[in-house]
Amino acid sequence: MSETTAQIYTSLDDFVSTPRISGMATRHGRTVATVATISDKLDSYTSRLVEVGQAPLALTRAKKGESLSAIGERGEIYFTSKREDDRAEDDGVEALWMLPPHGEARVVLRRPDGVDDVVAAGGRLFITASALESTTTEGEHAEVSKKRKDRGVSAILHESFPVRYWDHDHGPAYPRLYVADAPSLDGDDEIELTPIEVPAGRLQGVEVSDDGSAILVTIEQTTVGTVQRQSVHLIRDGRTTPVVIAPAISGEEGDRLADYNAGAFSPSGSLAMIWVETGNRDGHPLRNSIEIADLATGDRRPLSPTFDDWPNEAVWLDESTIILAADRQGRGSLYRVDVEGGEWSLLTEDDCAYHDIGIRDGLVYALQSAIDQPSTPVTVDPATGSVTALPRLTPEIAKVGRLTEVTAAGADGTEVRAWLALPDSDEPAPLAVFVHGGPWGSWNDWTWRWNPGPFVARGYAVLLPDPAISTGYGQAMIDRGNDELGGAPYTDILALVDAAEAREDISGENTALLGGSYGGYMANWMAGHTGDRFSCIVTHASLWNVDMMGRTTDNGEWHEWMAPTQAGTYSPHAFAEQIEVPMLVIHGDKDYRVPISQSHALWHALLRYSKAEGHRFLYYPDENHWILKPSNSVVWYETVLAFLDTHVRGADWRRPDLLG
Repeated sequence: MSETTAQIYTSLDDFVSTPRISGMATRHGRTVATVATISDKLDSYTSRLVEVGQAPLALTRAKKGESLSAIGERGEIYFTSKREDDRAEDDGVEALWMLPPHGEARVVLRRPDGVDDVVAAGGRLFITASALESTTTEGEHAEVSKKRKDRGVSAILHESFPVRYWDHDHGPAYPRLYVADAPSLDGDDEIELTPIEVPAGRLQGVEVSDDGSAILVTIEQTTVGTVQRQSVHLIRDGRTTPVVIAPAISGEEGDRLADYNAGAFSPSGSLAMIWVETGNRDGHPLRNSIEIADLATGDRRPLSPTFDDWPNEAVWLDESTIILAADRQGRGSLYRVDVEGGEWSLLTEDDCAYHDIGIRDGLVYALQSAIDQPSTPVTVDPATGSVTALPRLTPEIAKVGRLTEVTAAGADGTEVRAWLALPDSDEPAPLAVFVHGGPWGSWNDWTWRWNPGPFVARGYAVLLPDPAISTGYGQAMIDRGNDELGGAPYTDILALVDAAEAREDISGENTALLGGSYGGYMANWMAGHTGDRFSCIVTHASLWNVDMMGRTTDNGEWHEWMAPTQAGTYSPHAFAEQIEVPMLVIHGDKDYRVPISQSHALWHALLRYSKAEGHRFLYYPDENHWILKPSNSVVWYETVLAFLDTHVRGADWRRPDLLG
């Protein structure tokens, strides 16, 4: 699988049809990746599992696809699939399968609502699976589920917040924790689930020690109407009352705003990582860090008081060392951290991003990617940082254009930076500015959804700015803009646009601004504050009325943050009459993080109050915050590019064929 693809960006069908790695896990001496390929009808992706090593080995090939659940201690693989099963009473139910080291895969668990997560440890399986709220046994759950299905009942009665999450409704089934003995490798037995009692609230996450004797659970509780708080509890064999390791509410103001999530146990099981998120309120900007909990005493301390960036992933190399992945100056780097003293050192200093990390045979196994290259598996030596490429699981993609960096000074003098993707051309290129979402994020990795490649292949230069609130530049960069969504981030982006347009290889005459999620918020804010500074603006899944957004999103915490200052000062809807350029509005109906009502209100305002004409609204009835279906993605790129061609290059508007 080491061949290089031709230039995929000139054909959007080729672009969305390119195989891609969607995840990788390393545990118990094996590394397994999930590889997605497109269907013959170009309407969906199918996932298969591939062993990562010196020679890639395909483990599954079902037409309906599989999702990796766990790697077992005996070398077995657990996965979920809707593949055909001669014992199944309902072919539409997703079952849990086991693939032994030798032999055929078989079903080990069938149940309504399937399973959510599996951890194999200590000869047992710890399974998170959803069950109807009023049921107490698996049999009762199956009976009521069948009755609801047979009678066509879809109603859900909610008694607390939230009622939905990103793109799906909560309930009527909610996660519970079960344990089962691991199935035999050569039999045909199915496992039996025994429930494990957890504290009241919604189960959000489970971590298990290597020997299976201890469990950390993350529990979410809703307080003050819609305020969501997460705490971590320890459950040991024979102990009926879980021990609170990280309470949701305690201490000073900053602590009372903190949420805690369970992290991995150390190899001995005596320590554990606790993920901490503090804030978010005016005057208390969001912060993310890791603490180390001593499970014998319950004491917690920061992993590294001097590490100033936000960790994304972390794994134990050994009892005294943690390997950390974090954003860094437009990259996603690996760090080595001493657990006792908190000292840290940078392992990878290249322009790449590392994720899906795990430890195997003393090496870090990871997926390596970059702005201009999708994920591929590598190993990293934790002593030297040297990176070794493993055999590819997908074809290498030929790069388009060239990549460089742009820097500028923000209004307060802070240096800010951006990636700039340039086409292969002797003529100055028109500029497209992509504003990232989050707002806590960074342009530091490959993306299939907002990829600059198709734009560069059409002759556009693409600026990828990291303004205030971007991650990878220390907490001070977060603090600069956290309480002013339309303040420092806005002026930072304009400074970087000015710096890019001053280059000889950028035309500087016709520039488009594009953004999704928070980037869509910024697109809307720019639209009402920059006059005809941009030729056109594309806004995807965007915030328009900040106060209403805080009251209708699935994230109840945002109401507390947005209502006092953001809604009153930085809401784009108050500036609709100042919009002077055409806007392309894009939204999916299944987006519950930024509800589609935001774009309906924006569309109404554009048609009634803006000074411009030529607005368009690209609507997806079946997509969420992201456009995930391959042919819908083709339409997204075609429509955005056609809109830019019309307003940046002066071309006649051409409606994409797939829109009819």
